[in-house]
Amino acid sequence: MLLYNSCEDRFKANIPSYIEINHFDYDDNTSVNPPHPTNYQSTNITDSWLSINGEIIGVFEIPFQAPILSEGACSFDIYPGIKVNGISGSRIKYPFYKKFEIDLHLIQEQNIQISPTTSYIENITFQLAEPGTFEQQGTMFEKVDTSDPTAVRQTYEVFQGQYSAAIYLDSLNNKFDLRNIEELTLPLNTFLELNFKSNISFNIGVVIINSGNIPIKEELIRLYPTENWKKIYLDLYPLINQGNNNSKFKIYLDGQYDDLIANNAIYLDNIKLVHNNYD
Repeated sequence: MLLYNSCEDRFKANIPSYIEINHFDYDDNTSVNPPHPTNYQSTNITDSWLSINGEIIGVFEIPFQAPILSEGACSFDIYPGIKVNGISGSRIKYPFYKKFEIDLHLIQEQNIQISPTTSYIENITFQLAEPGTFEQQGTMFEKVDTSDPTAVRQTYEVFQGQYSAAIYLDSLNNKFDLRNIEELTLPLNTFLELNFKSNISFNIGVVIINSGNIPIKEELIRLYPTENWKKIYLDLYPLINQGNNNSKFKIYLDGQYDDLIANNAIYLDNIKLVHNNYD
């Protein structure tokens, strides 16, 4: 696909120049493999939303090389894109990451490699971010059934820092249902970010707590096994929207023992809720 855009000489270029992007990183990240240092910010930016001189050109899955039928000075806005809930058909500009801006001089047949970076925008709120690193003593989770296993801090399998959480299941401890301890007020545009690694499937959802009513447990997604640490962005809007202006919320995780898998284990790190500041 050839991308036309108005720069200095609109439509005069018959031979394209090329823009190449192989990765979209977080500012100042230098670590490559886990365990990452505590100041590392994990991302899973899969797409670049590309605009030239304010005109939207398209969405490109990283890595890519895009031919552009323009010459001369051009201003590029490159927005980091994600897969909502890890679904390929649900791609958006992540609203909490900054765009990357760069001015380039395009020359026919020239390939220009760009290495965009991003960071969180200002005026946003993080909830659960500190306990969600599992670096401090204590737990962010409570058990619904006291006989169920809980999430434990451990150092065997860590994404970042010195600790992550693990949930271990066996034939006796064969199910779990965990919720964060504190009831939360969440606006509609809340995302849940986390890193996970697991050899069994498990579920994540929201508990809706309305005054005087029995809490309502609503599943958002089932996460499937992954051999490597994976970052995911979960859009909580559909579940928060089922509450009202006075509702409180908790995040829950639940799952069951898989007798076909030896040593059932779920590892979690960097759990945090992200949303705009309240008015």
